[in-house]
Parts: sequence; structure tokens; C-alpha cells
Amino acid sequence: MGDWMIGDDRRRKTTDQLRAFRRANEDQVAWNTEAPADFTYLYHPDRVLVRRADVDDFEGIARQVGERLFKGEPRRDDVTLLGDALVRYLLPERTEGQSVPEVLDALEEAGLERGKATPDHWVHVSPGGGGNLCPAIEPEETGLKEPWPPREPRLEKVARDVTVVVVDTGWNPTSATDGRTPWLDGVTGDDELNDPAHLRRYAGHGTFIAGVVRCLAPDADVHVDGFCIGGVGGGGILESDMVVQLEEAMKRDPQVINLSAGCRTRMDLPSAAFETFYEEHLRDSECVLVAAAGNDSTAAPFWPAAFPWAVGVGSLDRNGRISEFSNYGVSADVYAVGRNHVNAFPDGSYKCRETPAKGDMREFRTGMARWSGTSFAAPVVAGLIARYIGEHGVSPAEACDKVLARAVYDSDPVVGPHMELRHPFVPAP
Repeated sequence: MGDWMIGDDRRRKTTDQLRAFRRANEDQVAWNTEAPADFTYLYHPDRVLVRRADVDDFEGIARQVGERLFKGEPRRDDVTLLGDALVRYLLPERTEGQSVPEVLDALEEAGLERGKATPDHWVHVSPGGGGNLCPAIEPEETGLKEPWPPREPRLEKVARDVTVVVVDTGWNPTSATDGRTPWLDGVTGDDELNDPAHLRRYAGHGTFIAGVVRCLAPDADVHVDGFCIGGVGGGGILESDMVVQLEEAMKRDPQVINLSAGCRTRMDLPSAAFETFYEEHLRDSECVLVAAAGNDSTAAPFWPAAFPWAVGVGSLDRNGRISEFSNYGVSADVYAVGRNHVNAFPDGSYKCRETPAKGDMREFRTGMARWSGTSFAAPVVAGLIARYIGEHGVSPAEACDKVLARAVYDSDPVVGPHMELRHPFVPAP
């Protein structure tokens, strides 16, 4: 039976998402299971990543087993990643059509230490695997005229200027001058090139997130750095390209970066690209990276949220309980409300692409939308950190500690102990 025939909305939704994602990236997307609805990670079918320190080991073992695996030799890509701290290899045609994971299995059996070479994984907005590639839901219309969570008042005195960079799908410029969304005045970003007649998938994702940050930190300088301009990539980007985007974001000298994107990986090993980015840029900087925990309802690590140096954020419903879709465990250092946010969104016509609403038309005419996912929980925390920096003039690391210290431990019947941000719009348990 074809996977599309399975009578389960969750599986159909994942299959819809994955097929659309593959089309958007010209078939340069592979997954680690036979049925697309069962995937746990996505990767480029012909690339591997190797840290500079491990290049000799990788090339030596690849030569030893090359005739058995390859019709040719792996070659270094002609791009410089993270100051050449990370090397991307292009694999030649394989002798028996082996996948990248099968090639890595063979290299590790021949003596390469596990994790020294990894697939080039696909990173996706509000991402997931094993059940949900995209946001928890598609955007929904709303008649509300004010954002939720609501706007915080401006500070009487700003002790320190704060810059927040939202690395996401791009920016809807008209939202900054729209009288319906005045909290976005002064926000800048890479134009996502919306077509109001046919809003693309993930249109407004970065704008919505910038709106959440600005509602909580109205004095912050916010910039949206776009990686899927005009819909290119279908809301996704390879991790090797994502870290280049993060390098660009660091040039703005931000105190906070919000990344509502991430990925699962082969064997759940740490992402080589994100880890190298941290070592080369973030470790010695005054910048906090806040990342969405993902929407797979799993405790499996989701990168970069699962790294100890990132602030991973899971989602709560308005009643203070963890959202059904939210990841938990190592990927969620803290939980904030992520269900049914209302914030800025471009006007236009949107055709739903996912089961069970696939084919439905939604009309956005109020400058606003309603949306759910860990994507929107993350900027709550990013905004609170930015506000604390501006109010108290402290370092980003100290502000992060202070904000997380406001959280309270609670017990959820499914996931066990977790933290809940105590804030006026988050109900007490």
C-alpha cells in the first residue's frame, strides 16, 4: 500500500510536507526510512561534512575502501565554511547506489571514528522528523486586532541598547509601516518577496516571530535575516549553509539570536555544523542563541536546541501544560507559551498544503494571523532576555540566567519535571 493511502492524518501530513519539500529543493533531499512518514532526519544525498581536524582520517580511510564504495573519489567542495573549520565533500556515484548513511557506516566499519564525518542535514523552520516537518499547524485567520501574548510597555530608561537577529524565512517590509502592527515600527530585514495573490508556504514566519520579540522587548533593535527568500528551499536550508547564515547574523553584533529552526541527525549525534559554528563564533561572543525545541512530541535531541550552549524552548498551552506537539527532554531547557499566538502576518490568499486542511483557502486581510508551534515559544524567551538586557544593562549571559531563574519547576504527567516561565500571560499551574 502506498504511504499516501494510509488513513492517518499525521502520516499523511508528514508525507505531504516531505514531498513538497523535496520538490522545492530539486530532489536534493533524502531521508533515512523507506516510508517518508517515518523519517527521523533529512540529508543531502551526495554530501558529507568533516571538521578540519578530521580531514586526514576521513580521506585516508576513504581511499582504503574507495574502490568498494565509489566510482571516483570524494572531492572537497569549493566553498569555505566557518573559516575552513568545516569541510564539505561531494561524494561520487556509489558502486551499488549506497546512501550517505550507508557510506558512513562502511567508513566507520573500516576504522573512522563515529561522528568524524556526518551527513549534511536539512534544517527546517519549526522543524521536526518522525511526524512533523513544518510548523505545528498552518497559519490561521483571526479577527483579533491586538497581538497575543500582549505588548509590554516600553522601558522608562534603557540601560543598554539591544540587538536581536531573527534568522528565519525573511521579512514582510510593509508590516513595519502598517498602522495595524505598530509594534513592528523600525524592524528591518531581508524582503521575503510576498505575492498577496498566492502567499507561499512559510510566508510571514520570520515576520510573526519578529512581532513576538518586539511585543516583549519593544525597545530592542530587531532584524530578520532571511534564508528562504522568495520561497527558495521550501522553508529549509542545509546545515552547512545555515551556519554561513548565522555567520552573517553575527556581523550585526547581536546580543540575542532567535533560531526557530533545527534538525534531527544520524544516530542523534550532535550537528557538526552547529557545533563548529559555536566553537568558531559563539563561544567567545556576548551573544545568546535561543532555539525552538521542535514539534515532534519526542525527547530525542533536536539541534541546535539540544546543545548545552543553546537555550532550547518547548511549547506550553495557555493552561500551562506542555503542548501535545512540543519536543521535551534535552532539547527544552525551558517552556513558554507557544499555542495560538496572534501576531503580524502579510495580507493575501493562502492555500493550505497539508492534511487535513489540504486544498482549503484562507484569506488574511487584517495584518495578523494565529499560529502555534515551538517556533513561537522561542521568541518569547528571546524577547524576555532582550528586555532584561535593556532594562538592567547586564551581559546577555547574565540576562539569560536571570530570565531562566524566573521559571518554576512543575510536573507534567507525560514528560516529568519541566520549567514554566512565570509571566503574566502564562497561567500558574
